[in-house]
Amino acid sequence: MRRLLILLLAGLVTSLLFVAPANAVKTGSEFPPGIWRGKAVWTGTITNGTVTVSVAGAGIIDFEMTVAPDGTVTDGDYILHSTNINENIAGVGPVTASVAAMGNMTGTGAMVTGNGNFNIKIISWPLPVAPMEFGESGGSLGFYPATASCTFVQGDMAELARDIQQAAGFSTSIKAPFTATRISAPGEKGSQSWDENYVELVTAMETLASQPKPAIQDVKDLANKVDLFNVNLVKSSTCSDTPKNLQKGKQPYNYFLEKFSQLMTKILSDPSGYSGADISDLLMIAVHIGAVGSAAPDDAAAQQLEASFKQVLGQKLQADIAANDETDIILIYIAAAQAGFTELAAQAKAAL
Repeated sequence: MRRLLILLLAGLVTSLLFVAPANAVKTGSEFPPGIWRGKAVWTGTITNGTVTVSVAGAGIIDFEMTVAPDGTVTDGDYILHSTNINENIAGVGPVTASVAAMGNMTGTGAMVTGNGNFNIKIISWPLPVAPMEFGESGGSLGFYPATASCTFVQGDMAELARDIQQAAGFSTSIKAPFTATRISAPGEKGSQSWDENYVELVTAMETLASQPKPAIQDVKDLANKVDLFNVNLVKSSTCSDTPKNLQKGKQPYNYFLEKFSQLMTKILSDPSGYSGADISDLLMIAVHIGAVGSAAPDDAAAQQLEASFKQVLGQKLQADIAANDETDIILIYIAAAQAGFTELAAQAKAAL
């Protein structure tokens, strides 16, 4: 039982993030040539109904690599800092362990690959023996950027792992959104303290998204911080920041845009407790970050979100008209006009 548990724990921990590059299918962009430093934030849970493994808190992954002019990756290294893992096995009980990993990265700018060595330390488990520490090798790494420019790239390091987990019959929410900046030389940062700020923003986004009824002011505050973060990334570079794989005027579909879109959909699905002014604020955030409107990278998703906004704002407008809430009506009018909701804007203007 002891040996079986060790093997099971090691196998599940390595499968959380590390995959066989041979199974990888590249669908995104590429790292342009240069020296890149990145950081990912690893969170989530994987289960098959019998075994459940969760990343406790957030695992931090740092990496640095060089992409040569011919597109090959050289001098690449990564490290997964010690992170606690919670595992529950039906018929056995809960296991708590910490995992750390490091390895080399190779491959190309279109598909970064590599091998890692793990150190897994069991903190507590149900067996009547002392906790132990052991190593595990052979985990493979495979990831690529979803959007890229000469300034920075973004994507999800766990995307390929999720595909393999789901194909194996697991339900998974594992993700590892990453941002990398191009630096002029090893040891130099492309933007002052951007990596620490990135971890803070990802953690705040996950916390906000987990709340049943997120406060609109909290959503606004975080959107402003994300906007400043992206602006500072662009300003940190002297080169142009036009994404190569997107149409002119489109926003990069990064982690924060995806999470904000999910958060807005959640709020709009149950808008009770939110005022017309609240939903108006949310719509203006959606327009600014590119979740709706002509700048949205996914037209179908944007149209679906727009339809939800129109429906909810229409309901809030009727309630405000009945309550003679002129302030809310004005805010709905401004937001609708900004989003190009001409019919809704006309209804709000007529009610003033």
